[in-house]
Amino acid sequence: MIKVYFYKMNQGDLSSGWENYMALLPAWRQESCTRMRFERGRLQQLAAGLLLRYALMDAAGIDLMKAEVTINEHGKPGFVLSQNAATDAAEKGDVHFNISHSDDYIAVAIADRPVGIDVEVKTDPDLKVTSRFYSPAEQQAVRTASDPQREFRRLWTRKEAYVKCTGTGIYDSVAGIPSLEDQSGDYRLFTLKEEEEYALSLVVRCPEEVLSEDISLKQVEGFGPAKGRMPSEF
Repeated sequence: MIKVYFYKMNQGDLSSGWENYMALLPAWRQESCTRMRFERGRLQQLAAGLLLRYALMDAAGIDLMKAEVTINEHGKPGFVLSQNAATDAAEKGDVHFNISHSDDYIAVAIADRPVGIDVEVKTDPDLKVTSRFYSPAEQQAVRTASDPQREFRRLWTRKEAYVKCTGTGIYDSVAGIPSLEDQSGDYRLFTLKEEEEYALSLVVRCPEEVLSEDISLKQVEGFGPAKGRMPSEF
């Protein structure tokens, strides 16, 4: 099971329904929302929490409200299921998740193996970031691409997704993090979306072959009107 969920924020809806939507999240996700200084950050965290709750229920039948969340020493979240968190947790085995957001774009990955995801609107118009953080081969790939900014984002999201999948953070030079090849050891790298302003990449740890056809990508249009009740998608 490898499922990816993608959502473009409706800031007006999230802002007007703030209290009702916040009530749909567990305390640890509420805290991640309220500690953000600016409204965009608070809305990003709210949208990410809602998308995570929907994705876990849709992909694995897991209720985020009943799941005990753990954070490793490098900041990667995971969870331990309570007895009531999933209707058939014993049959589901390991369930991993990862979250990413950039600007209005939110992405969540759910898998039965370690997974990392990254969505990015980042640009590098003068290629200073490329020159500083990319390997010579990666720099060459960006500079010779028909669309350098598109290639820059593709490689950047693959690097970010890779370190999020390993759960160790950036422990070495950024240039040493793989991005050009589709496989690095037991890790498989995929770029799932490349649009004009953003890229979305996924990395999974899996010794056997994984094809892009094995990954489902679902666009979530919204969470329903905030009316003090559970959105219909949940």
